[in-house]
Amino acid sequence: MGIVDRVSAFAGNWWFPWIVGIGSGVNMFTLVFGGVLAATYVTAILARPKYWFGTAVINAFGTIVGVMAVVYLVELNGNEYITERFPSLFNSKSWKWVEENVTNYGALGVVLTSIAPIVLHPLILFSMLAKMNSAVLVGCIFIGRILKYSIMAKMALTAPHLLKYFGGSKLVNATEKAKEKVKDKSA
Repeated sequence: MGIVDRVSAFAGNWWFPWIVGIGSGVNMFTLVFGGVLAATYVTAILARPKYWFGTAVINAFGTIVGVMAVVYLVELNGNEYITERFPSLFNSKSWKWVEENVTNYGALGVVLTSIAPIVLHPLILFSMLAKMNSAVLVGCIFIGRILKYSIMAKMALTAPHLLKYFGGSKLVNATEKAKEKVKDKSA
């Protein structure tokens, strides 16, 4: 029994998007739940398609709580808080792209980069190195993540094969499985 099978039994409940959102906030400190969270988020969307936008906002809110905690800890402990705890992030191919977006486009670059399916730590670090106001940084990431999760929701509902850009073929497969489970429940 896979994650979709276990999760789909609860996905239609009003509280389920809040659990996914909490998981997104916690993942700012673990970085290991990304694929599972994407699959559970899509399952929540499919279980309650009328509430896709609210679910997107809730998930973005959960992420932002985690982002605010990371920003606070960097302000308290310095940039090393991120670089020492997540060293593998700084060898990634998206590192240079994130740096260029923040350097060249400021707040707009933060919003646009936040839409991408990447971890947010390099974005937070570069924005803080660029002396971006913390409230502006958090607000820009929140807007970007609302957009990201809204796009993912609409893809899940109308063109699930496009979710490969947010989580690879595993997310597409999980979405197809979740659609079948939701369809079975409603029949």
